[in-house]
Amino acid sequence: MNRERRNRTENLQRSEAIASLINQIMFFMLCDRWFCPEEKLTGLYALLFYNVICYLLIYTQRLVYLQDMTPVVFISEHSNVRHLAMTATKVMLEFTRAVTFVVTGVFMLLVFGLEQGLEHFNPTWLYIFITGLYFTLTERTCQEKIPSLLTYLKCDFFESLESLWTPVLVRICSSIASGLMILLVFICSHENWILLTSASFINVYMCIKDMDHYWQALMKEKLSIDKYRYASAQELSDYDDVCAICLQPMVWARVTPCHHFFHGDCLRRCLKERPFCPMCKYTLE
Repeated sequence: MNRERRNRTENLQRSEAIASLINQIMFFMLCDRWFCPEEKLTGLYALLFYNVICYLLIYTQRLVYLQDMTPVVFISEHSNVRHLAMTATKVMLEFTRAVTFVVTGVFMLLVFGLEQGLEHFNPTWLYIFITGLYFTLTERTCQEKIPSLLTYLKCDFFESLESLWTPVLVRICSSIASGLMILLVFICSHENWILLTSASFINVYMCIKDMDHYWQALMKEKLSIDKYRYASAQELSDYDDVCAICLQPMVWARVTPCHHFFHGDCLRRCLKERPFCPMCKYTLE
Protein backbone atom coordinates (compact mmCIF):
# COMPACT_ATOMS: atom_id res chain seq x y z
CA MET A 1 0.00 0.00 0.00
CA ASN A 2 2.77 2.44 0.94
CA ARG A 3 4.70 1.46 -2.15
CA GLU A 4 1.71 2.17 -4.41
CA ARG A 5 1.20 5.52 -2.72
CA ARG A 6 4.87 6.38 -3.15
CA ASN A 7 4.76 5.40 -6.83
CA ARG A 8 1.63 7.49 -7.32
CA THR A 9 3.32 10.48 -5.69
CA GLU A 10 6.44 10.07 -7.82
CA ASN A 11 4.36 9.83 -11.01
CA LEU A 12 2.45 12.95 -10.02
CA GLN A 13 5.66 14.89 -9.34
CA ARG A 14 7.10 13.71 -12.65
CA SER A 15 3.97 14.83 -14.52
CA GLU A 16 4.03 18.22 -12.79
CA ALA A 17 7.72 18.65 -13.70
CA ILE A 18 7.02 17.90 -17.37
CA ALA A 19 4.02 20.24 -17.40
CA SER A 20 6.11 22.98 -15.78
CA LEU A 21 8.87 22.53 -18.36
CA ILE A 22 6.41 22.77 -21.27
CA ASN A 23 4.88 25.87 -19.68
CA GLN A 24 8.31 27.49 -19.39
CA ILE A 25 9.23 26.62 -22.99
CA MET A 26 6.02 28.22 -24.26
CA PHE A 27 6.58 31.41 -22.28
CA PHE A 28 10.22 31.69 -23.34
CA MET A 29 9.21 31.22 -26.99
CA LEU A 30 6.70 34.06 -26.60
CA CYS A 31 9.45 36.25 -25.13
CA ASP A 32 11.67 35.35 -28.11
CA ARG A 33 9.00 36.54 -30.55
CA TRP A 34 8.64 39.87 -28.74
CA PHE A 35 12.15 40.75 -27.51
CA CYS A 36 14.40 39.10 -30.09
CA PRO A 37 12.44 37.79 -33.10
CA GLU A 38 15.63 37.27 -35.12
CA GLU A 39 17.25 35.01 -32.50
CA LYS A 40 14.80 32.19 -31.89
CA LEU A 41 17.21 30.07 -29.82
CA THR A 42 17.58 32.65 -27.04
CA GLY A 43 14.75 31.14 -25.01
CA LEU A 44 16.21 27.62 -25.12
CA TYR A 45 19.65 28.90 -24.10
CA ALA A 46 18.13 30.92 -21.26
CA LEU A 47 16.05 28.00 -20.03
CA LEU A 48 19.10 25.74 -20.10
CA PHE A 49 21.21 28.21 -18.11
CA TYR A 50 18.46 28.80 -15.54
CA ASN A 51 18.10 25.06 -14.95
CA VAL A 52 21.86 24.65 -14.59
CA ILE A 53 22.08 27.54 -12.13
CA CYS A 54 19.13 26.12 -10.19
CA TYR A 55 20.86 22.73 -10.00
CA LEU A 56 24.10 24.31 -8.75
CA LEU A 57 22.27 26.28 -6.06
CA ILE A 58 20.31 23.23 -4.90
CA TYR A 59 23.43 21.09 -4.65
CA THR A 60 25.30 23.85 -2.80
CA GLN A 61 22.42 24.23 -0.34
CA ARG A 62 22.39 20.47 0.17
CA LEU A 63 26.09 20.52 1.05
CA VAL A 64 25.69 23.47 3.43
CA TYR A 65 22.75 22.00 5.35
CA LEU A 66 23.82 18.35 5.16
CA GLN A 67 23.87 16.91 8.67
CA ASP A 68 25.05 13.37 8.05
CA MET A 69 28.40 13.59 6.24
CA THR A 70 29.37 9.97 6.79
CA PRO A 71 29.23 7.72 3.71
CA VAL A 72 28.62 4.62 5.84
CA VAL A 73 25.17 2.99 5.75
CA PHE A 74 24.13 0.75 8.64
CA ILE A 75 21.74 -2.16 8.50
CA SER A 76 19.25 -0.44 10.80
CA GLU A 77 18.91 2.79 12.73
CA HIS A 78 19.88 1.17 16.03
CA SER A 79 22.63 -1.09 14.70
CA ASN A 80 26.36 -0.52 14.23
CA VAL A 81 26.68 -3.23 11.58
CA ARG A 82 27.63 -1.72 8.22
CA HIS A 83 25.70 -2.48 5.04
CA LEU A 84 28.58 -2.84 2.58
CA ALA A 85 26.50 -2.89 -0.62
CA MET A 86 24.47 0.21 0.32
CA THR A 87 27.63 1.97 1.55
CA ALA A 88 29.37 1.37 -1.79
CA THR A 89 26.26 2.57 -3.64
CA LYS A 90 26.05 5.73 -1.53
CA VAL A 91 29.76 6.49 -2.04
CA MET A 92 29.46 6.10 -5.82
CA LEU A 93 26.29 8.18 -5.91
CA GLU A 94 27.82 11.02 -3.91
CA PHE A 95 30.98 10.86 -6.02
CA THR A 96 28.93 11.06 -9.22
CA ARG A 97 26.98 14.03 -7.88
CA ALA A 98 30.20 15.81 -6.90
CA VAL A 99 31.79 15.23 -10.31
CA THR A 100 28.63 16.43 -12.06
CA PHE A 101 28.58 19.54 -9.88
CA VAL A 102 32.23 20.36 -10.60
CA VAL A 103 31.96 19.72 -14.34
CA THR A 104 28.77 21.77 -14.60
CA GLY A 105 30.28 24.66 -12.64
CA VAL A 106 33.47 24.67 -14.73
CA PHE A 107 31.42 24.51 -17.92
CA MET A 108 29.35 27.51 -16.85
CA LEU A 109 32.47 29.50 -15.99
CA LEU A 110 34.09 28.69 -19.33
CA VAL A 111 30.97 29.56 -21.32
CA PHE A 112 30.39 32.89 -19.62
CA GLY A 113 34.09 33.70 -19.22
CA LEU A 114 35.23 32.90 -22.75
CA GLU A 115 31.84 33.63 -24.37
CA GLN A 116 32.16 30.58 -26.57
CA GLY A 117 28.99 29.25 -28.19
CA LEU A 118 26.95 32.32 -27.24
CA GLU A 119 26.56 33.83 -30.68
CA HIS A 120 22.83 33.03 -30.57
CA PHE A 121 22.40 34.26 -27.01
CA ASN A 122 22.27 38.05 -26.74
CA PRO A 123 19.35 38.82 -24.41
CA THR A 124 18.61 42.22 -22.95
CA TRP A 125 18.50 42.79 -19.22
CA LEU A 126 14.72 43.18 -19.40
CA TYR A 127 14.48 39.79 -21.12
CA ILE A 128 16.66 38.18 -18.42
CA PHE A 129 14.61 39.79 -15.64
CA ILE A 130 11.22 38.73 -17.04
CA THR A 131 12.23 35.18 -17.97
CA GLY A 132 14.21 34.71 -14.76
CA LEU A 133 11.25 35.84 -12.66
CA TYR A 134 8.88 33.57 -14.57
CA PHE A 135 11.26 30.63 -14.20
CA THR A 136 11.47 31.25 -10.45
CA LEU A 137 7.68 31.31 -10.17
CA THR A 138 7.09 28.14 -12.15
CA GLU A 139 10.04 25.99 -11.05
CA ARG A 140 8.91 23.48 -8.41
CA THR A 141 12.12 23.76 -6.39
CA CYS A 142 11.74 27.53 -6.17
CA GLN A 143 8.04 27.28 -5.33
CA GLU A 144 8.92 25.26 -2.24
CA LYS A 145 10.73 28.33 -0.88
CA ILE A 146 7.86 30.79 -1.45
CA PRO A 147 5.79 29.77 1.62
CA SER A 148 8.84 30.42 3.83
CA LEU A 149 9.26 33.83 2.20
CA LEU A 150 5.60 34.70 2.75
CA THR A 151 5.86 33.55 6.36
CA TYR A 152 8.96 35.70 6.83
CA LEU A 153 7.02 38.75 5.59
CA LYS A 154 4.55 38.19 8.46
CA CYS A 155 1.47 39.20 6.50
CA ASP A 156 -1.56 38.49 8.67
CA PHE A 157 -3.81 38.46 5.60
CA PHE A 158 -2.67 34.90 4.77
CA GLU A 159 -3.73 33.71 8.23
CA SER A 160 -0.90 31.12 8.33
CA LEU A 161 -2.13 29.48 5.13
CA GLU A 162 0.93 30.45 3.08
CA SER A 163 1.42 26.87 1.87
CA LEU A 164 -2.09 26.90 0.38
CA TRP A 165 -1.91 30.46 -0.94
CA THR A 166 1.40 29.87 -2.74
CA PRO A 167 0.19 27.60 -5.61
CA VAL A 168 -2.83 29.86 -6.13
CA LEU A 169 -0.76 33.06 -6.32
CA VAL A 170 1.89 31.40 -8.50
CA ARG A 171 -0.65 30.24 -11.05
CA ILE A 172 -2.46 33.57 -11.09
CA CYS A 173 0.79 35.46 -11.71
CA SER A 174 2.03 33.02 -14.36
CA SER A 175 -1.34 33.08 -16.16
CA ILE A 176 -1.38 36.88 -16.21
CA ALA A 177 2.24 37.04 -17.42
CA SER A 178 1.53 34.53 -20.19
CA GLY A 179 -1.66 36.33 -21.16
CA LEU A 180 0.18 39.65 -21.48
CA MET A 181 2.91 38.09 -23.61
CA ILE A 182 0.32 36.40 -25.84
CA LEU A 183 -1.40 39.75 -26.32
CA LEU A 184 1.88 41.52 -27.14
CA VAL A 185 2.94 38.86 -29.66
CA PHE A 186 -0.53 38.93 -31.22
CA ILE A 187 -0.33 42.72 -31.64
CA CYS A 188 3.21 42.53 -33.00
CA SER A 189 2.68 39.69 -35.46
CA HIS A 190 -0.22 37.70 -36.89
CA GLU A 191 1.93 34.83 -38.14
CA ASN A 192 2.37 32.86 -34.90
CA TRP A 193 -1.07 31.31 -34.63
CA ILE A 194 0.18 27.86 -33.64
CA LEU A 195 2.36 29.28 -30.84
CA LEU A 196 -0.37 31.66 -29.65
CA THR A 197 -3.02 28.94 -29.61
CA SER A 198 -0.75 26.46 -27.83
CA ALA A 199 0.38 29.02 -25.26
CA SER A 200 -3.21 30.13 -24.64
CA PHE A 201 -4.26 26.56 -23.92
CA ILE A 202 -1.20 25.40 -21.92
CA ASN A 203 -0.10 28.55 -20.11
CA VAL A 204 -3.47 30.19 -19.51
CA TYR A 205 -6.36 27.72 -19.67
CA MET A 206 -4.58 24.71 -18.15
CA CYS A 207 -2.90 26.89 -15.54
CA ILE A 208 -6.22 28.41 -14.43
CA LYS A 209 -7.84 24.96 -14.44
CA ASP A 210 -5.01 23.64 -12.28
CA MET A 211 -5.33 26.65 -9.99
CA ASP A 212 -8.99 25.78 -9.33
CA HIS A 213 -7.89 22.58 -7.58
CA TYR A 214 -5.66 24.52 -5.17
CA TRP A 215 -8.31 27.23 -4.76
CA GLN A 216 -10.86 24.65 -3.63
CA ALA A 217 -8.38 23.28 -1.08
CA LEU A 218 -7.75 26.81 0.21
CA MET A 219 -11.46 27.63 0.46
CA LYS A 220 -12.10 24.35 2.26
CA GLU A 221 -9.54 25.30 4.89
CA LYS A 222 -10.93 28.85 5.21
CA LEU A 223 -14.55 27.70 5.33
CA SER A 224 -14.65 27.51 9.12
CA ILE A 225 -13.78 31.20 9.61
CA ASP A 226 -15.07 32.87 6.44
CA LYS A 227 -18.44 33.35 8.11
CA TYR A 228 -16.79 35.75 10.57
CA ARG A 229 -16.04 39.19 9.16
CA TYR A 230 -12.75 41.06 9.32
CA ALA A 231 -12.49 43.78 11.92
CA SER A 232 -12.17 47.28 10.53
CA ALA A 233 -9.16 49.47 11.23
CA GLN A 234 -11.31 51.63 13.53
CA GLU A 235 -12.49 48.60 15.50
CA LEU A 236 -8.93 47.37 15.96
CA SER A 237 -7.87 50.83 17.07
CA ASP A 238 -10.70 51.01 19.60
CA TYR A 239 -10.06 47.44 20.78
CA ASP A 240 -6.31 48.16 21.22
CA ASP A 241 -5.48 44.73 22.59
CA VAL A 242 -3.71 41.53 21.61
CA CYS A 243 -5.17 38.26 20.39
CA ALA A 244 -6.50 36.39 23.43
CA ILE A 245 -5.16 33.08 22.10
CA CYS A 246 -1.57 33.82 21.03
CA LEU A 247 -1.16 37.14 22.89
CA GLN A 248 0.28 38.80 19.77
CA PRO A 249 -0.74 42.18 18.25
CA MET A 250 -3.40 42.08 15.54
CA VAL A 251 -3.23 43.81 12.15
CA TRP A 252 -5.96 41.62 10.68
CA ALA A 253 -8.58 40.08 12.97
CA ARG A 254 -11.80 38.11 12.78
CA VAL A 255 -14.83 39.17 14.81
CA THR A 256 -17.09 36.51 16.34
CA PRO A 257 -20.84 37.02 16.90
CA CYS A 258 -20.04 37.53 20.57
CA HIS A 259 -17.80 40.48 19.57
CA HIS A 260 -14.43 38.97 20.41
CA PHE A 261 -11.36 39.57 18.24
CA PHE A 262 -8.92 36.84 17.20
CA HIS A 263 -6.32 36.16 14.55
CA GLY A 264 -7.94 34.18 11.75
CA ASP A 265 -5.44 31.36 12.12
CA CYS A 266 -5.87 31.18 15.90
CA LEU A 267 -9.65 31.09 15.60
CA ARG A 268 -9.49 28.45 12.86
CA ARG A 269 -7.29 26.16 14.98
CA CYS A 270 -9.59 26.53 17.99
CA LEU A 271 -12.72 25.80 15.96
CA LYS A 272 -11.12 22.57 14.73
CA GLU A 273 -11.02 21.40 18.35
CA ARG A 274 -14.43 22.63 19.54
CA PRO A 275 -17.11 24.97 18.12
CA PHE A 276 -17.03 27.49 20.95
CA CYS A 277 -15.65 30.97 21.38
CA PRO A 278 -12.26 30.66 23.12
CA MET A 279 -13.16 33.59 25.38
CA CYS A 280 -16.77 33.20 26.51
CA LYS A 281 -17.61 29.66 25.28
CA TYR A 282 -20.39 31.03 23.10
CA THR A 283 -21.48 28.37 20.58
CA LEU A 284 -20.17 29.26 17.13
CA GLU A 285 -22.09 27.54 14.37
